[in-house]
Amino acid sequence: MKLLFLTQPLDVKEDSNLTLLTTAAISAGVEVAWGHVDQLSLVAGEVFTHGQVLTTPQSFQRDPDTNQELSCRNFDLVWLLSLGKRHSFLDKIQLLKILETQTRVINSTEALLYLRSKYGLTQLGDLFQHPKTFASNQVQTFIDIIERGGDWILKPAAGSLGQGVFLLNRETDDYQNLIRYLLGQNEDHYLILQERIPSIERGEKRVLMAAGHLIGAYLRNQGGDHRTNLMQGGRAARTTLSEAEQALAIKLGAYCSKLGAEFIGIDLVYPYVIEINIINPGGLGTLISLGEANQAREVIQRILRT
Repeated sequence: MKLLFLTQPLDVKEDSNLTLLTTAAISAGVEVAWGHVDQLSLVAGEVFTHGQVLTTPQSFQRDPDTNQELSCRNFDLVWLLSLGKRHSFLDKIQLLKILETQTRVINSTEALLYLRSKYGLTQLGDLFQHPKTFASNQVQTFIDIIERGGDWILKPAAGSLGQGVFLLNRETDDYQNLIRYLLGQNEDHYLILQERIPSIERGEKRVLMAAGHLIGAYLRNQGGDHRTNLMQGGRAARTTLSEAEQALAIKLGAYCSKLGAEFIGIDLVYPYVIEINIINPGGLGTLISLGEANQAREVIQRILRT
């Protein structure tokens, strides 16, 4: 079995999903390589990247060499753990679409385009409840909604890591100009306006799923502001899932798995699903830091069995 993780050349952290999954896969006898997601190329109908083949669980921590050319089709599984630079997203999606005809890619391009989209979740009302959501690149659209009252979360349509997320209402000082700024000078950016769920003050649960199976969950509490994202000051805590929460997670995990989203993180404020994270949803290291078992090997086994 040969596995290629597509990622970015970053300072490798011991508790990152990339490190934990790589170590677990090598320990399970899988040949693992890292490839640079922003160096995908098409040569004579074949998709290549540059990266390194990892021989031991420790080698990648000491001397990451990213100069080796790698043919993606030579791997049994290509696992996307980063989207890389935003401006080349569609180019990479098209290259990955070609690669899907040659080998197995997770998470799939269909999942990347549909489930990662904050728009797509609004169409899954038969699976779960989702906060009332609006999207536009027009200032007045947002002003009309906000002026009706209530608290709202404003965020970029293609954002991640809790960046550029604002809590506002019609009493927020100069919120109209904030919206204009975020839309850009040419109003060529889209924003999402989402109804704030009051119960999120008690925390949001991140639920990790692999191939439709429940891996673990932890609570994300708000930090210095309204955001629960751990990269923006949110605080993690141990938690358990109720029977209803487990049932919802398993139902949603099965649906996502059918679309090719085999390793995901569900942000849950029951009965609401806030978001589905399908690009490196984090969490394995967080579970370990909270005293839970290392679930990386379980994730690897679940994915390889499907």
